[in-house]
Amino acid sequence: MTTEELPMDAGVLLTAIYGKGDDPTRQFREHKETAQVAEQLGFTHLACGQHFIGTELRYYQPIPYLAAVAQAAPTMKVVTHIMLLSMANPVELAEQAATLDAVTEGRAILGVGLGYSDREFLALGVDPKTKVRRFEQGLDLIKRLWSGEPVSDTTDWWHLENAEPSVLPTQQPRMPIWVGGQSTPAIKRAARMGDAWCVPPFPDHDALRELVDVFRAEREAVGLPVETELPVRRELLIASNRAEARDLAAKRAELRYRSYANWGLRGENTMAEAAAAAKAEMPDPEKRFLLGSVDEIVDQLGALREGIGMTNFMFKPHWPGLSHAEAMKQLELFGTEVLPRLRG
Repeated sequence: MTTEELPMDAGVLLTAIYGKGDDPTRQFREHKETAQVAEQLGFTHLACGQHFIGTELRYYQPIPYLAAVAQAAPTMKVVTHIMLLSMANPVELAEQAATLDAVTEGRAILGVGLGYSDREFLALGVDPKTKVRRFEQGLDLIKRLWSGEPVSDTTDWWHLENAEPSVLPTQQPRMPIWVGGQSTPAIKRAARMGDAWCVPPFPDHDALRELVDVFRAEREAVGLPVETELPVRRELLIASNRAEARDLAAKRAELRYRSYANWGLRGENTMAEAAAAAKAEMPDPEKRFLLGSVDEIVDQLGALREGIGMTNFMFKPHWPGLSHAEAMKQLELFGTEVLPRLRG
């Protein structure tokens, strides 16, 4: 299949680059502008993620925030990218997500993941050692609750007796579920339990290709359709040339990835692992980022499409320390110069 024959959607992430001292009304106003411009440029998905006790960065909670911001972009799908399911009550999350689907008229996607920060687990009274079981049992309950049929079950944490929910997704039989993760076990879990693997930005380009194969092999092994959506997040920076983009990326990424490390992101296919292997504070951005001129970015995204079957590129225009005006220039460059060429 050629590049021109592969479908290509694009999403924009409403990244939390604001601190607790920043004006909340400015953040909301700038994110609404981002959503409006993205919709006008042909972006199809609007996403934001979840953290608690964010210290350096302020994360508003995704479901109410997306419900509000989405009013500025009424045709875009909205994605929780991602909810920390292992810290959540699945009954509450099932109804919250179904509510988001209702108020966006069936345009919501539930993105979920394990979480990694011990600080967050402890703040919410959850033992981090239980996160995999909580995730698996919780996601199973969400799917069953969304069926609309009575649910009776006693798990390690939740008890339901003939529970018959009335808050159901607008999309039937249910809204799509994207599952995040970067380790091999997490990707196999995404293959078994989700509709798509929500690819994070941490695995390098070589590892990404291998992990996509892991996802598809696991789908095949459990008898599920192999061809699904493949939403991919790569850090991306457009400049006049590759060298300039690389320099800018190195400066902008350091604060962002230091935050991830401070919050506890460790293990397989993470920046912390790469930094340790390289014996450096920040690993080489070339191995994970898409960098360069418009032509170079088009080529790199085209290679991702052809090489792994990417269906949706999730673009993050904002970086800590980057002005909103500069971020909007990146968004407009991508939307006017890159995206049309990828769509033929």
